Amino acid sequence: MRIDQEILIHCTDTEKDVKGKVIRLYRGGLDVAVQNAIIKLKLKNNNLYVGNLHGLEFTFIDKEI
Repeated sequence: MRIDQEILIHCTDTEKDVKGKVIRLYRGGLDVAVQNAIIKLKLKNNNLYVGNLHGLEFTFIDKEI
């Protein structure tokens, strides 16, 4: 994973996928820009990231690990 990489974020509430761009990487998580919003995703398992925004839950599975 790298900065400016485009990834697909999955909304578990609406069952939709949306493209986002990685804007920040840090230990235990990453920040993703989706349109005009930033979603903070925290690492939960080896490759599963989970975050919340406006009452919706978003997930990302890093397949590069």
